[in-house]
Amino acid sequence: MSKGFYQRFFYISSSLILWGCASSVNVEVSPTPKPPELIQEKPVNSLGGYFYSNGENAFGPFTQRMVQKCQGLNGGSVCNTQQWPEALFLKAYGQGRCPDGSRLNQILGYCVEGNQALGPFSKELVATCKDADGGDACQSTRWGSSFLYKLIQTKNLFTGRPPQFVLLAFDGSYSLDAWKKSRNFTQSLAKKNILAHFTYFISGVYFVNNEKRNLYKPPGGKGQGRSAIGWGGTPQEINPRLEQLNKAYQEGHEIGSHAVGHFDGSRWSETDWTREFEYFDRFIFDVYKINNLKGSLAFDRSAIQGFRAPELGQSPGLYKTLKKEGFRYDTSKVAAANYWPKLENGVWNFPLASLTTAMTRKNVLSMDYNFYYAHSKAKPNSSHAQRYEEDMFQTYLKYFQSNYSGNRAPVHIGHHFSAWNQGAYWNALFRFAEAVCGKPEVRCVTYSVLADFMDLQTPEQIAIYQKGAFSKLDKQK
Repeated sequence: MSKGFYQRFFYISSSLILWGCASSVNVEVSPTPKPPELIQEKPVNSLGGYFYSNGENAFGPFTQRMVQKCQGLNGGSVCNTQQWPEALFLKAYGQGRCPDGSRLNQILGYCVEGNQALGPFSKELVATCKDADGGDACQSTRWGSSFLYKLIQTKNLFTGRPPQFVLLAFDGSYSLDAWKKSRNFTQSLAKKNILAHFTYFISGVYFVNNEKRNLYKPPGGKGQGRSAIGWGGTPQEINPRLEQLNKAYQEGHEIGSHAVGHFDGSRWSETDWTREFEYFDRFIFDVYKINNLKGSLAFDRSAIQGFRAPELGQSPGLYKTLKKEGFRYDTSKVAAANYWPKLENGVWNFPLASLTTAMTRKNVLSMDYNFYYAHSKAKPNSSHAQRYEEDMFQTYLKYFQSNYSGNRAPVHIGHHFSAWNQGAYWNALFRFAEAVCGKPEVRCVTYSVLADFMDLQTPEQIAIYQKGAFSKLDKQK
């Protein structure tokens, strides 16, 4: 994989952020030594990463986890230098797109560790850095993420508008038909040049076979082996579910946590939530062992970045736990439709929206079950399915248009793996996604991408977005 591929990847990713006007740029780079001029560009793996080498040694940056692995590999004093033997570097790098201990920020298009972006950086960005009086530090392999973001803004001459993020998510994970239908839909959109990805909040019990249900002792005194939504069936039924899970992740969809037994945790303590998350990790990441199946997951625990509480049952104990458990965001709350996210308890608050339906004038959340209850008291009523579908579709369009032409607050929509009222709500969701995801400056992305964007904003910038204090899109264009 050449550096050209890496740069092409960067330009694709940076198309997510065609907005914003940069003011003065303060250089925030780490004074790591630059590598020699005569070096080779070598691929790390087939996932897009590359590194610089002089034929014998690889040059940084090296993450903290890589340094720890280096020491475990008996690298000795070399581990504290800025050049390692190639073989040692590759062993410590890991098997991912980014070096072990870092992750890809899809807004920047670069791997990040904490608040630092990891190079090597494109020649165009290095030149932009020098124009900003960065000097020799521009050749370093670590830049502050906010500094890199400002350089990208400068380079692209932004309009000041944020993109219109649209977040489409599913709670559940049991139905194979739902997995296939949702995945097939985004593939069909891709053929029309419309990009969209879902976030799936999965329930741990659907990956435990019925005979192993006593492995779970839910918090709140619910009783060992109990679940509010059943179990995974036989190992033979769980295996194709795992295949769908892996395929979804490999296709760019995101996997989040919907806890384990789908109990209302609004009275749970910090200890209760900690136990629930421990069960979730065990049931998902030991799934093949528990069910005596062959295979492996396409992702590890670091991929689980977000959470939605079953029945939206939050408690103070939850918000004392999420950050410690490694979550970046929570989607369990409710806010006004034009709410811009804020950090709360160390995690991003990505709430569902409070809406009024377009045709039936009911108060609902931006979630299919709320429509189902408002329309037919959560009981099937197929005779009005078409009207229910149109009501949701028009409500979502109104929600979107108000934000798109207003303050560009993210649009949050949550659905389930249930085809209530003859699939009226699935039909409405798909119609909505096809109608809006291809519009200018609209990004139908996963929640982790929104988190990547929010990580780069200051509280002052978020306040500007909340007020809608930026130029609006020219409707003539």
